[in-house]
Amino acid sequence: MHCASKYVFFTSLLMVLRTRPMDVAAEEPPEFQSKVPVRLIWAMEGDNVELPCDITPPTSEDSINMVLWFKDSVGIPLYSLDARNGVNLSAAVHWAVSDDLGSRTYFQVGDGHQARLKVTGVKLKDQGIFRCRVDFMNSPTRNFHVNLTLVEQPTRPVIYDAQGREVTGVGGPFLEGYNLALTCQVSGGRPRPIVTWWRDNEMLDGVVDTSPIGSSSRFTVNHLFIDRVIRSLWGTKLECRAQSEPMEKPIVREVPLDIYLKPAIVKIMLSEDQIFAGRPIAARCETWGSSPAARIIWRLGEQVIGDSNVSSTQRTNSTVSKLTLVLNKDDDGKELICRAENPRFPGGVLEEAKILHIAYAPVVVAHLASGYFLDTLREGDDLKLVCDVQSNPPPSRVIWYHNNRRLEHDVSAGILLASNSLTLRVLTLAHVGEYSCMAANAVGETHSSSLFIHMKYVPRCRKGNERNEITVARHESILLRCEVEALPEDDVRFSWTYNATIGDVLPILNSRIENKGLMSVLEYTPVADTDYGTLACWAMNSIGRQRTPCIFNIVPAKPPQPPLDCSLHNESSLLEVNCIPGSDGGLPQHFLLEVRGSLRNSGVSQIGPHTLQTPQSDQGTVGESPSIYQDMNQTPNFQLHDLEPGYDYTVYVYAINGHGRSEPALLEHITVAEPIGRLERSGIFLEDLKKALPQASSENMIIAIALTGTGAAALVLVGIGVVIGLAICRKRSNTTVVEGPDDFTTPTYVPAQRIEPRVRYSNENRRSQRASLYVEENRNEPDLLQRVELDLQQD
Repeated sequence: MHCASKYVFFTSLLMVLRTRPMDVAAEEPPEFQSKVPVRLIWAMEGDNVELPCDITPPTSEDSINMVLWFKDSVGIPLYSLDARNGVNLSAAVHWAVSDDLGSRTYFQVGDGHQARLKVTGVKLKDQGIFRCRVDFMNSPTRNFHVNLTLVEQPTRPVIYDAQGREVTGVGGPFLEGYNLALTCQVSGGRPRPIVTWWRDNEMLDGVVDTSPIGSSSRFTVNHLFIDRVIRSLWGTKLECRAQSEPMEKPIVREVPLDIYLKPAIVKIMLSEDQIFAGRPIAARCETWGSSPAARIIWRLGEQVIGDSNVSSTQRTNSTVSKLTLVLNKDDDGKELICRAENPRFPGGVLEEAKILHIAYAPVVVAHLASGYFLDTLREGDDLKLVCDVQSNPPPSRVIWYHNNRRLEHDVSAGILLASNSLTLRVLTLAHVGEYSCMAANAVGETHSSSLFIHMKYVPRCRKGNERNEITVARHESILLRCEVEALPEDDVRFSWTYNATIGDVLPILNSRIENKGLMSVLEYTPVADTDYGTLACWAMNSIGRQRTPCIFNIVPAKPPQPPLDCSLHNESSLLEVNCIPGSDGGLPQHFLLEVRGSLRNSGVSQIGPHTLQTPQSDQGTVGESPSIYQDMNQTPNFQLHDLEPGYDYTVYVYAINGHGRSEPALLEHITVAEPIGRLERSGIFLEDLKKALPQASSENMIIAIALTGTGAAALVLVGIGVVIGLAICRKRSNTTVVEGPDDFTTPTYVPAQRIEPRVRYSNENRRSQRASLYVEENRNEPDLLQRVELDLQQD
C-alpha cells in the first residue's frame, strides 16, 4: 500500500511538471539563475550538513503547494514535499529519489525560516549546487540556491627565517630590541586555508598572502614581522596555524624562540654609607636579566679596575661581582661604574654609575687673590688673600693667622674676613710677615704652608730709633746714628734738618754727615745755647720720601736734681729708705746714701763712757757729724742696719751723674730703741774704716789700737769716734765727690722739671704759618722743614 502511494505521488508529480513550462520544470534560465543568490555551505567529508530553504509564504493568506530540491542540472527533483491537497505541512507527503544521496536526505520543515534539507555522511560526490523550489497557491514560485563544497586539508606549515632558511628547530637567535621576521607557508587546501601566527593563544598576525611558486598549485603564506623584540618573548613559543573555514582543528607548527637579552638591572651596593679616604670598603655589583649570563667590568672614572680581585658568580641570567676598594681624596667625585655586558649581544650593555663622596681632611693652600702681585705691592695698597680649601665635607671653619697669631675680623684695623678670604686694607709694615690659614671639617683640620707677605715702602725709622734724647755738654762731639728700614734698600738717600727751640728751621752747623746704606751718621758738636734743639733725619728711596723723620732732641747736660719724697720704713731687723728719683740732668744717674750720727742733745759725740767733741764739717758747719756709713745703688732705695741706740742719726741721699752731685735729701733725727742686727750689706761701716779712710794717720790708728787694748769697751768706742772724726775731716778737705759706677746708665725716673715741646698745628690763615716737624717736607724743597709752633710748658 505504501509503495502504491509513492507511485501515485511520483505519477502526479510528473504530470504537474509536464503541465508547467519546461524552463520552470527543468532548469531555470541562466539569466534568472544569476539573479538568485547562492549560499555557500562548507563541509568536511563525513560531516552532517543542513541546506537552508525559506518556505515562508509571501502573504498570510497564501500557502505552500510543493517544495522541490534539485541538484546541479538534473531535472528530476532530488527531494519533494507535496501539500497540494491543502493539508498541513506536517501532514504533507515527503519523497526522495532512491539513490545513495536520496537515502541520506530529509527535509525538516519546522518554522518557515528554519526549513532545512539535512544530508548525513556527506561524501566528496555530494558537493554541488542544490536548488530549493517553493510553489505557493497564489504567489509566484521562489528558488534558493545552496553550494555544498567539501573542504580539502592543507599541507603541514613550513617555517622560514628572514634569510629564507627553513627553521627546523629553534627560531633565532633574535636580539632584544631588534626585529623578528618569520614566514609560515602551506600549500593546498580548500577552501583557501587561513594561516595565522599565535603566542599563548593570542593571535599575533592574521594577514594571509598567496603567491604562485613555479607550479599550478598555490601556496598560502603569512609573513610575521615584529619590529621590536621585547623581553616577554624570551622562553616562549610561536605557533603557525593553518585552518580551512569549516575545520574544527587547525594544523599547528610550533617554533621555540631563542632570544638574546640585554642586562635588565645593574645594581651597586657598598658596605659603608660614608667612605673615608684610606679606609678599605667592599663593593658588590649584581646584574639580572641577561641571556646568556652577563660579564661584569668595574671602572673607577676612566680606569678599569679589579681584574685580579673580582670574584663573579653566574646563574641563569644573573651575575654577582665583589670588589675591595681603597680610595683617596683624588677619587672624590669620581664615578664607580659597574658595566654588565652580554658577550653574545653586540651593544647589549647596561651599567650603573655611583658618584663617590670621599670624606677627607681639608687640603689647604693660601695664595694671593687674582689681580694681586707681590712684586708690585706697596705700603698703603690693599691686599686680598684666598684660602683654597678642598675637603669633604666642606670646611666648618676657616681661620687666618699672621705670624702664628690668629686674626679676627676688625674693620677699624682694616682686617676683613669673609668666607675663605682675607682682605687687608691700607697696608702698613705691621702687615709684613707670614700668613697662613687653617681649615677644619668633621674629619680633621689642616694648616696651609706660610705665605710671606712683604711690600715696598718708603723709609722709616728703625724700631727704637724714632725719637732720641741726647744730653751733651758744650764743645762735646757726639755721633748721631739715624737708622732706617726701607724696601727697596738700594739708593737710599738721607738729609738732616735742624729746628732750634724757638721753632726756626736752620741749617746744621758744626757737623759732618756720613751715609752708609740704611744708616746716616751725623757728627755734631754744640758750641752755644742755640745749638741745642731738635735734629730731624729724613730718608728717601724709589718709593718716596720718609713721612715721619727720626728725631734727635739735643739737650744740655747738668747735675741731677735731689731725690724726692724720701721716707723711712721700720722693718723687723732693718730700716728701709725709699725715695723717688728726681730729674737726671740728661745723663744716667745713680744714688749715694750716707749716715751721720751725733749724741742726743749734745754737741759732742759719745761712744761708750768717753766723749769725743764732734769736729767741724768740711763746709765749716759746726756740729755736722762725719759719715759713718755709705751705700750706692742704681735706685734711691736702701737698707740700714748695725745702728746703735742712743744716737741721733741723719741720712743723706744724693743723686750723681756725669756732671756732678745733687743737693742731699735729708732724713733727720733718726733714733733706734735697740740695736739693729748686723746683716749682709754693701755699705761701709766701722770695721771698714781703714778702707774708707785711706789717708788716716798712723797716730790715729795707734790711739784706736791703744784704746782697744785697755779692755774698756767705753774707751774703745770713744777712741774709735775720735779717729773717725779726724779721718773724715781730713778726707772731706782733700777728696772729691764719690762717683757712681759707670754701668748706671738707665734713668729710673722721668724728671718732673724737664721741659718738653708741645706741638700745636696752626691755621693757615694765621700770621705765623708753622707746621710740625713730623709733617713730611715739601717735595720740591726736601732740605727745608716746615715750621712748627712750640709751646713750652713746665709740667
